[in-house]
Amino acid sequence: MNADDVSIISDIFCAVVGLEPAKLSDEVAYNSLEAWDSLKHLELVGAFEDRFGIELDTDDIIAMENFGKIKAILGKYLNKN
Repeated sequence: MNADDVSIISDIFCAVVGLEPAKLSDEVAYNSLEAWDSLKHLELVGAFEDRFGIELDTDDIIAMENFGKIKAILGKYLNKN
């Protein structure tokens, strides 16, 4: 995964959950942001799938519990292409 991919992932994440980019870190977690609820989680998944032309596995969707894991999981899919 390259720096452009990370930037796109960050932009999508911040736009969907309404987080200021300066407050984004790998430790930002599902249970630490009120705005990151189950509906926002599905919105994130859809946005990532649409942007990168991928289909995430259910186990990977569930495992996306913080921003660092989101990047790692998406990296598996982006490195296949």
